[in-house]
Amino acid sequence: MDQPKIERLLRLMKMLTANVTYSVDEIAERLGMSRRTIYRYIDTFRDAGFLIKKSGD
Repeated sequence: MDQPKIERLLRLMKMLTANVTYSVDEIAERLGMSRRTIYRYIDTFRDAGFLIKKSGD
């Protein structure tokens, strides 16, 4: 895995563990990534055994 990807994953993890509820659109905008990238990274976290809670649509 390349360094920029790891940095993006860590930035996303920091947002997801901040006890703040964000929509995927808000996360994508704040991190400068596409919605699809956010979903792929969330899948990566799930594959690694992390529990990702989802609410709404």
